[in-house]
Amino acid sequence: MLLSIAAFIGSALAIGLFYHAWQSNQIVFKRIAKLGALALMFGALMLWVEQYGPELGTCYAVVAFSLQAWSWIYFARQRIDKDIKRVSLPFVGGLTQPRFAVCVNALIKAAACVGLSAVCAMLVTVVWTTTLSMSKVNQIALGIYTMPILWGAAAYWLCADSKLWRPVCVLSGLSGLSYLFIYSV
Repeated sequence: MLLSIAAFIGSALAIGLFYHAWQSNQIVFKRIAKLGALALMFGALMLWVEQYGPELGTCYAVVAFSLQAWSWIYFARQRIDKDIKRVSLPFVGGLTQPRFAVCVNALIKAAACVGLSAVCAMLVTVVWTTTLSMSKVNQIALGIYTMPILWGAAAYWLCADSKLWRPVCVLSGLSGLSYLFIYSV
């Protein structure tokens, strides 16, 4: 229990050091703070691993780092918002309704980003984690870590590509092939 508390405090200090390095204008302090933050993060990871083992310790470390980073961002934003003076802008004219084709394209892109990329990422993750010769725990952990990355990469590709049909066709094809690989006996 004490190792968990020490790991949590160490990771919070690491995120705080990263935040202060980002806010600082002194280059020497930035470098030292970043190195110190990385050392604290590594130490916190080792404490989590020592307390809960490699699989669960790494999971706890990733969750703790993420939650603490988002907490720092949230509280920093709350402090910044109080200092901002609101300005009322004059009315900007000349805005028109988008064309029907643009609306349909945006709806297809939104559906593909949320639905198609998620399904494709899930199916591809299942295929490639089950084909590796690993224990079930490691397969699940690997899937948990890589599925959001694949989903984000697919959604980014859908949003960034000028031709919408390319990512839709490729993701649909990957989904179909993965489905066939999983469910064909």
